[in-house]
Amino acid sequence: MLPQDIEEQKNIGNYFKSLNNLITLHQRKSFLYFSRINDWEQRKLMEVAEYRNGKAHENEINDDGEYIVVNSKFVSTNGEIRKFSYAQNEPLYENEIAFVLSDVPNGRAIARTFLVDKSGKYTLNQRIAGITPHEDTDPYYLYIKMNRNEYFLKFDDGNKQTNLSIKDVLNYEDMYPSYKEQQKIGMYFQQLDHLITLHRRAYYNKKGGLTNVHNDNQQYYAIL
Repeated sequence: MLPQDIEEQKNIGNYFKSLNNLITLHQRKSFLYFSRINDWEQRKLMEVAEYRNGKAHENEINDDGEYIVVNSKFVSTNGEIRKFSYAQNEPLYENEIAFVLSDVPNGRAIARTFLVDKSGKYTLNQRIAGITPHEDTDPYYLYIKMNRNEYFLKFDDGNKQTNLSIKDVLNYEDMYPSYKEQQKIGMYFQQLDHLITLHRRAYYNKKGGLTNVHNDNQQYYAIL
């Protein structure tokens, strides 16, 4: 539950916003450090992963549905807000990445990523891309690299709806080390995520606030 005091809610929100910004900065510095000491190659997304679009689920939405609908609200809240479908119109598989393509001006959902933890559990909604990493691309590494990447955020002009096209996404370029190095970096950030989760949980236990703690250090709470 949230604290009743509005000022306390704002303080908690600002705390985690600062924490997320610090983590993002730390990630970028780490990637720059790794890129200086390793032989990395610049590649477009089309060279490291496959792309597909989600499908509409309006006629299949049902609270008793078997499958979680991965839409922008689901991704941006890291699964806190969800809808269900009785049909899996576009299945998602373990280690695939859901990527938000559309959002309002200055929105917080655009270009957010969600790493699929289990096959047979989710169905991909329209305006969300499904990214399938190639065998020589570490899923967690790509999930971190794509999440709210500055390349994608530049398409948001702050005035009209942002709609990333297939071309926009596939032309995204970034630096990639060997698969083994990707795995090391991915594991590093997984461990960092875990530490942040523990830190948040301890904070809320102390404050008597939220009981459900997100495990993704790049996602904001609904109160932000």
